[in-house]
Amino acid sequence: MPQDSKRAWTWMVYLAGDNNLENFGTKDLFEMKHVGSTAQVAVVAQFDSMSDTITRRYYLKSGNDLKRDVVAELPEVNTGDPSNLLNFIIWAVQNYPAEHYALVLWNHGTGWKEDDIYNVAAKNKEFDPLSRNVVRGLTNGHTGRALFRSTVAQIVDQDNPRGILYDDSSADFLDNAEMKNVLREAVQVIGKPIDLLGMDACLMNMVEVNYQLLGLCRTVVASQEIEPGDGWPYDTILEKVVRTPDMAIENIAKLIVEAYTAFYSSRFPSTTVTQSAISMDRIQTLTSAIDELAKGLSSSMNKRTVRGLISDALRYAQTFRDRDYIDLTHFCQLLARGNRGEVGTAARKVVQTMLAPGSPVIASSSSGYGVENVHGLSIYMPGRFLSPAYDRLDFAQQNAWGGFLKEWSGPPG
Repeated sequence: MPQDSKRAWTWMVYLAGDNNLENFGTKDLFEMKHVGSTAQVAVVAQFDSMSDTITRRYYLKSGNDLKRDVVAELPEVNTGDPSNLLNFIIWAVQNYPAEHYALVLWNHGTGWKEDDIYNVAAKNKEFDPLSRNVVRGLTNGHTGRALFRSTVAQIVDQDNPRGILYDDSSADFLDNAEMKNVLREAVQVIGKPIDLLGMDACLMNMVEVNYQLLGLCRTVVASQEIEPGDGWPYDTILEKVVRTPDMAIENIAKLIVEAYTAFYSSRFPSTTVTQSAISMDRIQTLTSAIDELAKGLSSSMNKRTVRGLISDALRYAQTFRDRDYIDLTHFCQLLARGNRGEVGTAARKVVQTMLAPGSPVIASSSSGYGVENVHGLSIYMPGRFLSPAYDRLDFAQQNAWGGFLKEWSGPPG
């Protein structure tokens, strides 16, 4: 039931389960319910599943039957429509007001890219039962998508970039541009930026994705790599939040990172996972350093030695399921190691910004094989083909990195 007095936190979990993640959505609801809401922490969720045509809203309480936690039932909802996400946020804020708000976007995710994931998945038969390692990642090599609503027809016409929150019944998803618009409106409703934005989805902790969110949230927690179907361990996370509701926001972000990797390293040690938390107040210092690096790379692009340096760094840099996504810090470490001139100086500045006190990375952790060189943020660095949709990103338009990628993907000067 709605409560009048403000609590410390309201956790809003938007589960886009109208796809092959449905069973994991139910599991995660039970994890949240294992802890449940308290006088200081409200845990609310919206779950759209494939099993029926009803979308349910929950105020999750410990000890009850899950059905008794349903506080609203809606007709079939297209979770790829940004208005439905906004309606959920407004509903939660109005009915469960709090000092702080966490919003978790739960679904498939593919970084910033906008390719037609439904056609990709159909060709690769990826809607068949999937293993724990790939169920949250529908991308295959150089295919991907991004964050919010664009329809499949629009994607085929290359009208929209980026995606998360895939709804198979509607063949729809939310792209990053629409996520930005939704969160901008949510900030107007709340009266301040969202305290914590979590993306329980694959490949989302990227410079480009976070740049879209400037001024809209205070912290972001997401993965550089694909996420297993089990996703976040909500019971472990919420148990500690409920126990200490006055915990600092950055400490909660660290808690999520630590709980996530601890869960997989102890129960599924062969599963590769990453998780990191980003302070949005510090992103612009980093992007300024990236801008300087990009300008240095561009000005030196006509030198074969620099092209060779970039090629070598790209060859050995930490990559992820989508091979066009590289760990920013590791790439710059490799550049700096091979160059004592302008490029090396600019690359070292990026590394220092990422690793020194005051870094935008609050916490970064990994478990499993092949992620020894992750540092919390990925960046787009294609080996050959530059997606024409990249230009539509705020980051590509406002940072010299976009221009550098155009030069890099073209013929040598």
